[in-house]
Amino acid sequence: MVSRGQIAHALARGPEAPAERPKLRRGGRNGNEPVYTQALAEEICDRLSTGEPLNAICRDAHMPPEKTVRKWAITRADTFGSMYARARDIGYDSIAEGILQFGDSKADCVGPDGYVDNGEIQRLRMLSDNRRWLLAKLRPKQYGDKVTQEITGEDGGALITRIELVPVPPKSRLIEHDGSPEEARNPKMTRNRRKP
Repeated sequence: MVSRGQIAHALARGPEAPAERPKLRRGGRNGNEPVYTQALAEEICDRLSTGEPLNAICRDAHMPPEKTVRKWAITRADTFGSMYARARDIGYDSIAEGILQFGDSKADCVGPDGYVDNGEIQRLRMLSDNRRWLLAKLRPKQYGDKVTQEITGEDGGALITRIELVPVPPKSRLIEHDGSPEEARNPKMTRNRRKP
């Protein structure tokens, strides 16, 4: 948050002359594609490792478009691609450390009247939640909320070590009938007959 003193100081200095930015070298078939240089790649990776988003980096006048940087990461996988991936990982860690600063910045939550500014607290909470969500989606193993449950048997072993089929001897059934030749030939009649 910018204080009133900083604003007054900036207004007293007057407008600053814009610094001249180096122009991006162009190449390719039709002369419109940016030329890959090691210095440009290192600057992009340095800024990515601080947690700055790629689209913000590519807004600078001397930077190539975001699409071109992503294409370089794919086509130059052995040089720029590996640097880009490492810079992204370091940048995610930097974003995670930056979340801690939101809670520590108590002075930013006090308004000009000396009271706590609840709007500023809500803004910081939203920024923190957005970054936490992003980290949980991009690096779920390290920053995600995934809960796993392990089921183990005795002494940490597997629950079921083997399944064994055991033969069971058949049970014999006794069919009762009254001795008539009809029931002896047809055992179903015996089952269906009601006993008095």
